[in-house]
Amino acid sequence: VMVAVTDTGTGMPPEVAQKAFDPFFTTKDVGQGTGLGLSQVHGFVKQSGGHIKIYSELGQGTTVKLYLPRDHSGAVAEDAARPAALAPIQRKLKVLVVEDEDGVRAFAVAALRDIGFEAVEASNAAAALSVLDAYP
Repeated sequence: VMVAVTDTGTGMPPEVAQKAFDPFFTTKDVGQGTGLGLSQVHGFVKQSGGHIKIYSELGQGTTVKLYLPRDHSGAVAEDAARPAALAPIQRKLKVLVVEDEDGVRAFAVAALRDIGFEAVEASNAAAALSVLDAYP
């Protein structure tokens, strides 16, 4: 199974693309990124028995393709025309959503609440630490 994520940004030169999966590698200024995002994705893909590839062209953008093994367990898919109902959550679980993009954060919080979680939100790491300090 292949999943591709594409952007139309500035793209990466080959020397940057070669390091993109290295932990803590970032081209962002201090405080603007940890360099852990793509290394975590890389780790997940490798743990899953897949592989990952970056295709990037300067001035055109970047595509990251994740190749994951297909499940051949023989499970029968449910009726594709009607999605299966989510099982209700037995006890109220609390999730802290930390996201600097307002729209993305609002969507994540709403989705979590829709399936029964208590969602607490923070727009950055400092705000998240304050939220965590408020909970025992």
